[in-house]
Amino acid sequence: MEELWIGEHMYAMDAVKQAANMAGLTLYRVSLDMGKSRQYVNNIITRGSVPQADTLARMLDICGYSLCAIPKDKVPKDALIIGYK
Repeated sequence: MEELWIGEHMYAMDAVKQAANMAGLTLYRVSLDMGKSRQYVNNIITRGSVPQADTLARMLDICGYSLCAIPKDKVPKDALIIGYK
C-alpha cells in the first residue's frame, strides 16, 4: 500500500482519491466528468505523476472540493492538506 501521509500532509493524488471516496465517486467517474478517458486518473496514479495545479483543481472540484492557498493558521480541520517531500 502506498504512503498516504507525509507528516500531516498527503500526496496530491491521494487527496483526489480521498475526495472522490468522500463524495461517493469512482476515479472513473472523475475522469469521465473531466471529459477524459475513463482510465485518465488511474493512469496518473499508476505512473506516479503529479498533475499540474489546474488539473488537480479540476479533479477536486468534481469531488466537491476546492484547491486553495490558505494561511497555515486558518486551515479548516476537515481540509485535505497536500504536502511535498
